[in-house]
This record gives sequence, C-alpha cells and structure tokens, in this order.
Amino acid sequence: MTNNKIGIGSAHGKLILIGEHSVVYNQPAIALPVKILKTTITISETRYGQYIENNEFRRRLDLLGDEFQGIRQLILKLLEKFQAKSMPFSLEIESNIPLGRGLGASAALATSITRAFFDMFKVELSQQELKYFTDFSENITHGKSSGIDTATVNSMGPLWFIKGQEPESVPSQLSGYLVIGDSGIYGLTSKAIGIVQEKFKEEKSATHSKMLELGQLSEKSKSHMIEDNVEKLGSVMTRAHKVLSNLGVSHPKLDALVNIALEQGAKGAKLTGSGLGGVMIALAADEKSAITISQKLLKSGAKNTWIYSFDKK
Repeated sequence: MTNNKIGIGSAHGKLILIGEHSVVYNQPAIALPVKILKTTITISETRYGQYIENNEFRRRLDLLGDEFQGIRQLILKLLEKFQAKSMPFSLEIESNIPLGRGLGASAALATSITRAFFDMFKVELSQQELKYFTDFSENITHGKSSGIDTATVNSMGPLWFIKGQEPESVPSQLSGYLVIGDSGIYGLTSKAIGIVQEKFKEEKSATHSKMLELGQLSEKSKSHMIEDNVEKLGSVMTRAHKVLSNLGVSHPKLDALVNIALEQGAKGAKLTGSGLGGVMIALAADEKSAITISQKLLKSGAKNTWIYSFDKK
C-alpha cells in the first residue's frame, strides 16, 4: 500500500416536493435533487489512527456517538470490503447540508463516503453497489427507509417515486423557483412517522383518505411540472400542507413561515420532509419574487434560506 493514498466522493442534497408520509403507504411522491447543497468527503491515508473530522470536531472512528452509528458501520463495512480493516486514515467531511432538516444530509454523507472509498482504492463503483452501501447506512440511521433519499441524492433531475418500484425521471418544464426556508428546528422523523401511525389506529378511514388525497396531489403535481403550470402547482402545494398539518406533522414555526411566504406572493408553500421542524418550501413565479420571499423569511425568523432553480428537461 503506497503512502498518501487519497479518495474523494461527493453528493448533493434532496427535498420532497410532494408526497411526504403518504409515500410510506405506497402513494407516489416527487423528489428533487438540490445541487446547491452538497457534501464532499476526502479520505487520506495517515500514519496512525482512524479519524472522522469536519470543521467542528475530530473523533476516532470507534468513539463516534450513536447519531453516527449508520456512518460508522458503513465505514467498517467498506474497510472490510477492501481488506483494509486496520488502515489508518483521516476522513474529512465538508458539507453545507444541514442535519435533521429533511434535505438528505445522511444519504448524501453515506453516498459520498462510499464514492470516496471506491475512489481511494481505484475500483469502479456500480449503481447497484452504491445503492447497497448507502441503503445499508440509511437503514441503520433511520430504520427501514423508503429509499427516496438514496435515489434522489444520486439523481440529476426530479424523480417520481413509488415505494418498491424503480424511480422514474419527471420531464419537468417548470420555470418557477423554490425558496427553501429552514425553521432552525431539528426535525423528528421517527416521531412524525409515529404520529401518522397513531392516526391510522384512531381514525383509520379518515387517515387513509388523507393518504389517497396526497397521492392524487402528487399526480397533479407531476402534470403541472410537465405543463409548466406554476399557478396550479402552487395551489396543490398549499393544499398538501393543509393535509399534512391536519395529520399533525407540521409545527407552528413551519406554519408561520408558510403563511409569510404566501403573504409575500408565493404561488404555494408547504412543509417538506417528515415535519415537526425542518424546512418548508415556497414556489415563486420568478427569481425576483423568490428573492423577496427569501428576504422576508429571514427577517421573520428563518435560520437560513436557499433558492432552488428548476432545471428544464
């Protein structure tokens, strides 16, 4: 093994345009790659130790906390694959994807780490292997995942996703912009999923109807994206937020940011991801409107905002 061996891997973030929670119950969802949010991993062979570091910490691999268990197990599995269990290394994480916001941070991290190890050992990485390793990590981090995060952080365009089926690309012609607003509150995915499960126990018929409606809203969203109908897509998004709020997975801060965006001229707005915190999205007709909405969200308590431009296919 030569000295100074280096491997680099990267992946972008993601967001769910529509279909949160209902995707778990076999309804369709649409997810978008968010290329302005990115994670890059650099692995360097060193003289001793196995360390993970970013701009906030440097920790030994064997001392990583429970919140990094998925990543730790992934690294161990990759080291085993390359017969390098005792290889000393430093793994540096550079990322602007906020954690716990439903923006695909853990999937992007797992994808980047996998790519970096394969790059380090100069082995070609197939899509099948990449999915295997990333899903392995995600299932530890989130429990049995739907796979939507893994698929989208590896996609260059919008994806139509139904659980258990191969994702399909959406030939979007949409000319609008999305404003992503961070509530600053760490999302609680497992708790949000639990709330929906309890709803099914208490109000099975009504909850089932809400899931079907969210699935129908996803169908409409797909058509509106293909037809470049920003107005109708916006209306669908706002309706989806109301349904999700009625399910109990929104948050007062998210509701407030959604209302502020609508007051500022957004065509539609909703939470994205599991809810109970995390981020919301607002659809703007043009870049000028997106900037106005973004600035107002920041003045109204959003921790951060990003403007997403749809890539026409």
